[in-house]
Amino acid sequence: MTAAIMIQLITGAIGSVGFGILFHIKKKYLPLAAVGGFLSWLVFLLGKEFWGNVFLPTLMAGFVTDVYAEILARICKETSTSFFVTSVIPLIPGSTLYYCMNSIVEGNTVRALEYGRDTFLFAFGIAAGMSIAWSICYFLRTVRKK
Repeated sequence: MTAAIMIQLITGAIGSVGFGILFHIKKKYLPLAAVGGFLSWLVFLLGKEFWGNVFLPTLMAGFVTDVYAEILARICKETSTSFFVTSVIPLIPGSTLYYCMNSIVEGNTVRALEYGRDTFLFAFGIAAGMSIAWSICYFLRTVRKK
């Protein structure tokens, strides 16, 4: 692993902890938020290496992050939302949204459309991955109850 990738993974973990503090999750769960941020960005980077685009790596990372959050919710007897939101922070498309808006202001519609497409694919990938994981977890819970 290169130093740049390690820095990305560590800053993803630190960013997740920062948002965990901002969202007032319990201090004992902050290390779990760090692991979640590390994990979500690691899955994204591995998927980006394998698929090369934005949507599928983000979908996979959103899926894995939601499964991670669901497992932690059962173990810690907390809501999965707090674990998911803090863990998915590294995937949020802030830079592509910024560059999209910047391109719009500059009048460069071609670049704005490219960045806008990537922003949409990031957001849609997170939502789709989370939805698929949630649906599977919900199905498994209902099957287990019967």
